[in-house]
Amino acid sequence: MNTPTPSQFVGYAIGRTLPESLHPWVENDLVGPGAERRWLLRFFVPTLPFFLLVFLLPGELWIKVAMLAMMVVPFVIFTIALSYVWRRFRMEAHGLDPHLVDRAKHSDNERMRYQLRFGHQ
Repeated sequence: MNTPTPSQFVGYAIGRTLPESLHPWVENDLVGPGAERRWLLRFFVPTLPFFLLVFLLPGELWIKVAMLAMMVVPFVIFTIALSYVWRRFRMEAHGLDPHLVDRAKHSDNERMRYQLRFGHQ
């Protein structure tokens, strides 16, 4: 499977589409193992420096930590909540079947039900 060049990856990370030769990589990125984790990291890591600017404000440490928590908690919640919608949108933008996101989620649920029912991995 081909992988994007660094410049293509940066473009992909900010919303550009990749050439058709990289569609298998895009599909794996959006619905493959670890897709949710990659989604969270791509949104959280670039914004981390802005969140840390809170520590430059005057005041006690507990106030700064509380302000940071009030920003980070909703950010993470909305990022997780919109993951499904965004990954479907990216699949459509690349001309791939957006229902693959549903299938990946469904297979995860099936595996969890199997493990709960039969008690083994």
